Amino acid sequence: MSTITLDRVCKVYERGSVMVSVLRDADLHVASGEFCVIMGPSGSGKSTLLNLVAGLDSVTSGAIRLDDQPTHGFSDAEWTRYRREMIGMVFQAFHLVTGLTAAENVGLPLRLQKTSSAVIRERVAETLERVGVSHRAGHRPWELSGGEQQRVALARALVHRPRILLADEPTGNLDSRTAKEIVALIRRVSKEASQTVVFVTHSESAARVGDHVYELEGGQLYPMSHVPGTT
Repeated sequence: MSTITLDRVCKVYERGSVMVSVLRDADLHVASGEFCVIMGPSGSGKSTLLNLVAGLDSVTSGAIRLDDQPTHGFSDAEWTRYRREMIGMVFQAFHLVTGLTAAENVGLPLRLQKTSSAVIRERVAETLERVGVSHRAGHRPWELSGGEQQRVALARALVHRPRILLADEPTGNLDSRTAKEIVALIRRVSKEASQTVVFVTHSESAARVGDHVYELEGGQLYPMSHVPGTT
């Protein structure tokens, strides 16, 4: 299991001659096995925060620690290895490879780890079963519904058994009923695997599944004491 800590994290981008501050002294601690939801409108910095946690972008100032280990000294190679082994990511866009079947898409992270073909087949079948699309294993993305594509994308994020799952608006392209199913699925499978989850969304209904919910506003994170629709 893994912990995630942000300590006074700032992120500033240069846009021509203008400096744009996206995150400003953002503090966050996500305990091992916790399902943390971050809410905020489009453009509030939610995706930037996930990219920083995953090492796809670098902080301007402040520190990020994974399992209490500072990440500022990670080399590109160390980040690549960490993402391959420890982090799973799910996005609003499914990012499935069009020419590959569902099973082949799910197996990609294991192929990058040079896992044996026998283990890949076993893990892929097991993971597709967990997310409820084992019957679609031989189908290509264009033959799947939006909900099925997101289930396959989730399976791909889970197949290498990462300790951290980062979800970036994973229900943004889905209708409300399918979105509810996907949120419940992510919650269930991540809890079964004792994964640490950061789930970013603008949806109040999606936020209801969180152990803790934060609002990202003005570049800072604020705990939400009550999420509409919860008791």
